[in-house]
Amino acid sequence: MAETAIQLTVAVDGNFDSLIDDSVQFSKLLGPEQRLLIDDHVVNQLEDKDGAPALSDFSIGNITFDRLSSKGSFRVHFKISRQFCCSDITSCQTDYMDFKFTKRGQKIDITGSYVLWTIQ
Repeated sequence: MAETAIQLTVAVDGNFDSLIDDSVQFSKLLGPEQRLLIDDHVVNQLEDKDGAPALSDFSIGNITFDRLSSKGSFRVHFKISRQFCCSDITSCQTDYMDFKFTKRGQKIDITGSYVLWTIQ
């Protein structure tokens, strides 16, 4: 098992408190640029790159936030999709990545930990 981390900073508006209770709205904090960075980060950690793996179907859950410390966490669920060109076979694996964040004014600093599980 190998663990890696990625760091992101995103801007938030004045309605941050309402985002904590709405995972769909909270997921909009991670725009296309951040999702691409997460995709690249996770794919780079994969030992098996057959089928050109790419992430899809992002969703967010398990959102927590402590207003006193301005710290929180969330989990991003995604599918690792693969398309094997020689056989028209596709495969998909569901996985997730945990994130911790700190709110600083109108920004949040996010650190994500991806665990690559390998069974030996």
